[in-house]
Amino acid sequence: MALLVLAAACVRVPSVEWTEGATEADGRALQTLVIHNVHEGSRVWFQELFDGKTSVEGPTMNHYQGTSWYIDIPASGTVTLKYYGRPLPRHSWAPEGFVLQQKGKPDLPMEVQYHFLERAEKELDNEGFACNYEVQPTDIIPHVKRTHYADSIVETFPETSPQTITDSAVAKTHFPVGWYRITIGEDGEPQVEAHDEDGAFYAQTTLAKLPRPLQPLTIEDWPDFAYRGLMLDVVRDFRTVDEVLEILDLMASWKLNALHFHIADDESWCLEIKDLPELTEFGAHHSLPDWNLQETNALKPSANGRIGNTSFYTAEEYQRILRYAWDRRIVVIPEFDTPGHSRASIKAMQAYERRTGDSSLRLQDPSDTSRYWSAQDFTDNVLSVYLPSVYKFYGTVFDEVVRLHKSAGVPLPAIHIGGDEVPNGAWSGRDHHEMKETFINGMLGLAEARGIRLAGWEDIARNLEPETQERLKQSLYFINVWNTEGIEGFPVVLSPAAYTYLDLAYSDSPDEIGLHWAGYVDERKTFGFQPKNYKGDIIGVQAQLWSSQLRSFSDATYQMLPKALGVAERGWNAEPQGVADDAFERFYGIVVAREMPVWEQKGYVFKKR
Repeated sequence: MALLVLAAACVRVPSVEWTEGATEADGRALQTLVIHNVHEGSRVWFQELFDGKTSVEGPTMNHYQGTSWYIDIPASGTVTLKYYGRPLPRHSWAPEGFVLQQKGKPDLPMEVQYHFLERAEKELDNEGFACNYEVQPTDIIPHVKRTHYADSIVETFPETSPQTITDSAVAKTHFPVGWYRITIGEDGEPQVEAHDEDGAFYAQTTLAKLPRPLQPLTIEDWPDFAYRGLMLDVVRDFRTVDEVLEILDLMASWKLNALHFHIADDESWCLEIKDLPELTEFGAHHSLPDWNLQETNALKPSANGRIGNTSFYTAEEYQRILRYAWDRRIVVIPEFDTPGHSRASIKAMQAYERRTGDSSLRLQDPSDTSRYWSAQDFTDNVLSVYLPSVYKFYGTVFDEVVRLHKSAGVPLPAIHIGGDEVPNGAWSGRDHHEMKETFINGMLGLAEARGIRLAGWEDIARNLEPETQERLKQSLYFINVWNTEGIEGFPVVLSPAAYTYLDLAYSDSPDEIGLHWAGYVDERKTFGFQPKNYKGDIIGVQAQLWSSQLRSFSDATYQMLPKALGVAERGWNAEPQGVADDAFERFYGIVVAREMPVWEQKGYVFKKR
């Protein structure tokens, strides 16, 4: 027994040690990566987003695709590698997802020990902020527009309030979608009038938030924008069905009415399409490439570095989400990002072709010699849009999505086709403008034949021929404006990164998670968002929860709460009332008093000033 214990104690466990270096005069830092107890002939994989100026001392770091890198171990023992590149903006940017690959053995996740630099104490983002607002009985998020007490009328937003209509039949004819009125008598019993089913639901949502006992008053309320959405990315970090349902509950409590469901991108394909099993059997499963750097059975790990996980929604699970959302007056708009951001579908259909010998659903031309580097560091993620097989494939996908929504008995307002960030260099030897025209017209043909509408990021509406532009307008539900002030002539859902991207960090504190390419976003930033400053036919606003830096449901709630409420407020009430600081103090005071106790009860992780 003593010998067995001694032998166990002598087993060398492969591990990783990463040490952060100080920023030097040229603005770069020397980071150190030490790999312990590995053997010659091993390969270590990890996830990291390097800049183009990184230089390395030690074994070569090899880029695979996206954030995936690997090191071939030249000798047994300890391997030390130093790389000189960008300083670490936050702890969450450190390399992660380390996996040891050895021929003939299972892949082995590796323990990582991080040594971060100590930062000087920063001034807190709540410095000088004192929330002294005393909440009133009808203070909820989003704010109600008008409260009529026995002796006064409180017009929270008088400049946007239509004239009061006392006759309910007339009101239902003239008031906007979602209008409702709650009248609470001396007996505390509420009476509800509503323009439609949406208004009736919002009235019940408001009643659920009012403190008990109910006091005599009248509330009159309606949304300023018809579309009030949340984009949920489940591709980079998957959310289970139950987690999606919890997010839908939060959305309903804020009177949001659209889930923009980002379910297909480079990193994964997350919806079962029964006629194309490889989309999820291959495209939603993750493992390391084989020793010849081929993805033969699954996709490479995504940004979170997880291996062996299969993450997608079956047809039945998707329909459960659809019904749950519609019961809360929320529509679901699925997004399949194309023609860039399509690596998962491309690789999955290559697997389909290997299995069946059928090339009629091919998404990428084998003879295409394009050389490009996408925004997320992929070199093989663009559809060959000139192939007829691309439209046969998406016709199959569209047919299944239409079937699932119809079978679930819920509306399908549109299918979102993405359209953003097609890298320069794609479609080598072919005119880029011509390829975009081919793609947009091809997808429009699919939509028109099925009587459905399309949505996309603002990129799809730019630089089109007049005929294509007019055709797009006929079938377009909206474009998400994320990078500009708007586009005239198109229905717009405002989604500006600097105000609505919830994945951007709250601040530059090293303990925060998130990106910062468009600045920092907190609840003051989202609350201060001004839709009136944008061009176009604005039909609504939307918050975006990208998941490239999320690693858990707790991360998701942290990035949403409370900053998502500012976007929800702006969707219901297009402009804040009163002086900016006073308006925000009132808003945040209500969040603290009404929302945070609910989050605490549910065990959500959230940010508090």
